[in-house]
Amino acid sequence: MKRLYIVRNAHAGIGAIDRERELDEQGIRELHSIGKQMIAAGMRPNVILTGGARRSIDTAKHIREIFGLLVNVIDIREELYNADIHKILDILQSLPDEKNSVMLVVHNQGVTDLLSSITNSEYKEIPNGGLVVVELRLRRWKDIESNTGRELLCLRPQLTTEE
Repeated sequence: MKRLYIVRNAHAGIGAIDRERELDEQGIRELHSIGKQMIAAGMRPNVILTGGARRSIDTAKHIREIFGLLVNVIDIREELYNADIHKILDILQSLPDEKNSVMLVVHNQGVTDLLSSITNSEYKEIPNGGLVVVELRLRRWKDIESNTGRELLCLRPQLTTEE
C-alpha cells in the first residue's frame, strides 16, 4: 500500500505574475492549522513533491518546518506548475517504490481532477491549504491510475478570528 497526501497550496496574495504569487497571512494561518491536524493524526510523508509556483514551494516549506526534521526532502518539479491530471500521473508513476508516503503540493485544477480520478469520486474543489489523504491499493507507483485509491481523511484549515 502507498499513501498520498494531496495538498492544495495555501492562499496567496494577488500578483502580476501567477507563478510568483507568495503566500499571504491567511495562507500561513491555513498551513499552521493543517499542520497541527496532520501531526495530531500521526501523518508523516517520506517526501514532499511540489510544483514550481512560488506559493506551492512556500506551502511545501512551511509544512516541512511544521514537521521539523521528520520530513527533510522537498522535490521541486517545475512541470507540476499548472499540470493537468495526465502530467501529474506521469510524475507520480515515476516515483521510486521505496517512497511509501508522498505529499503532493500543487494548485487547482489538476489536483482536484487527480483526486476525483484516483478515488472515483466527484470533487468540486479542494480548499486552499486543504489536505486529502488517499490510500492507494498498489505496491508500485507506476500502477497508479483511475480508481486505485480511497479517501481516508479530508482536512480543511480551521481558522478563527484570533489566529
